[in-house]
Amino acid sequence: MTMARIAAAVGCSAPALYGHFRNRDALLRAVHDAGFEQLVRDKVAVAAQTAGDPIGRLREGGRAYVAFALDNPALYHLMFNPPPLPEFAGNPFEHDAGMASLLLLRRAVEAAQAAGYLPAEDADRVAFILWSTVHGAVSLMLQNRAPHPAADRQALGWQVVDSAISLITSSRASGPSRDA
Repeated sequence: MTMARIAAAVGCSAPALYGHFRNRDALLRAVHDAGFEQLVRDKVAVAAQTAGDPIGRLREGGRAYVAFALDNPALYHLMFNPPPLPEFAGNPFEHDAGMASLLLLRRAVEAAQAAGYLPAEDADRVAFILWSTVHGAVSLMLQNRAPHPAADRQALGWQVVDSAISLITSSRASGPSRDA
């Protein structure tokens, strides 16, 4: 898709579009960032609704992630496959809007750990594992790679989240005493 086609689709001239974005990749990067900003807003709302319930926060945060991805498949794809920009050479996460979403998950993990759930490990690592689980399931569903592609994707995504939550809650019941 060219800048001229994008300009026509949004109802402005190509020169006007170039006044805001130097090229197509810069425009797509802005859309990428806006997608993560919306996902973060959704997850912040979940955190507010589940204050004081770390397991509810993890569950509803995961469900919000699934819903966002399924409601916005093209945007979700762009968010995880952004165009390369020279100014982002080096550490790709240093300037990535997606890091705010991961930070929210890390905070939810820390709250669950403080409540006696999950191993007392590096919260970044645990958050990455949980994120990878849900992200992988959603990505497979969006590519019609689920065991039953015709199945209700939201229900399947929520089942993945709920399965992870079951493992987390069982870690509290069966794990070593936190008082020792």
